Amino acid sequence: MKNEWVLIFLINSMKKIFKILGKMVVSVIIFMLVVAGGVFAFTKIDPVFGADPDLNSEKIKNSKNHNGKVFVNLEDTNVSRVHKDHLKPKDEPKGLMALLFPQKGKNPQKVLPSVKLDQKLLVEDSFVWLGHSTLMMNISGKKVLVDPVFFKASPVSFFGKPFKVEHPTMVDDVSEVDVVIISHDHYDHLDAKAIKALNDKVAHFWVPLGIGSHLQKWGVSADKIKEFDWYEGASLDDVKLTLAPSRHFSGRGLTNRFATLWGGWIIEGVQTKVYVSGDGGYSEEFKKIGENYGPFDIAFLESGAYNENWAEIHMFPEQSVQAGVDVKAKVLFPVHWGKFDLALHQWTTPIKRFLAEADKQDQQVATPIIGEVFTLDDVPQTDWWNQ
Repeated sequence: MKNEWVLIFLINSMKKIFKILGKMVVSVIIFMLVVAGGVFAFTKIDPVFGADPDLNSEKIKNSKNHNGKVFVNLEDTNVSRVHKDHLKPKDEPKGLMALLFPQKGKNPQKVLPSVKLDQKLLVEDSFVWLGHSTLMMNISGKKVLVDPVFFKASPVSFFGKPFKVEHPTMVDDVSEVDVVIISHDHYDHLDAKAIKALNDKVAHFWVPLGIGSHLQKWGVSADKIKEFDWYEGASLDDVKLTLAPSRHFSGRGLTNRFATLWGGWIIEGVQTKVYVSGDGGYSEEFKKIGENYGPFDIAFLESGAYNENWAEIHMFPEQSVQAGVDVKAKVLFPVHWGKFDLALHQWTTPIKRFLAEADKQDQQVATPIIGEVFTLDDVPQTDWWNQ
């Protein structure tokens, strides 16, 4: 009899426990659904996420690089396929532990040296790097601004803040611009706040297919926007700009990956020819670009924020140098580093690896201080990151 009561007590206790656990599970599920719904609503309501492109656009419908739903790369590409053989040296950080316990030197320990932009110094056929992938150049008298990111590389306040520099260049330091060109719509290349602030200073916005929808949502007039497919170009007086393919992807929200096109840019002036790679993994297309459009006087090449898990959508520095060789560039300029913490490696590793490989291949590299205007008659070669 006693054992029977004990058994009944245990059964009743277990029922109560399972009932409590069931309520807890339901509560957790409801909480997760509410959070997910809130995040989804945030991405649809907050203008920083931009707008979906018009799939009924004739240019998108007729693009051979669009399959009717999304844009596709020219060669098989996986955004998360691991290629460990390219990650050298072997002791570079990787994996969850490197994320949770970053190595010393992952970010700068001091304020970085820089020069505030003086646009009056931007004479014909001169250049200035403003960190990461933001560039300004004067080509045959036209002021060209590339991927202007002046605030942060993220839609949220706690991530993507730039490294501190001595003399930061901000939107107020930029005067009139003839054309802004965009490589793709990721946050470290397309800054909604910067676009809004620059709008009245810019005559034209030339972008890959679909990105015009983002710009219009942020207040840019449709008549200032021109969208391009790969190998499609147009001219501003003596300057021709052509969108070139890159091996990458796009997307600013939870559900719009590959919705807009991505790419690099070919900029041809009267005396100077420039290549801007945009983001992307190494591709045989570089050789085609070199054969059909090269040689280039200078190539700005993505070389940073890489990882073995992103090997097909971001180049390792050694591959970046090879890309410069492929496009037949006289001067190489590594970009996509020096401003944001977007990967696991130390912040100076990209430039060190790039320079080591360039030395092996006897390639000239420009390394100006951030904000320093220069010409190809006097290519700056400083090691400011060691100062």
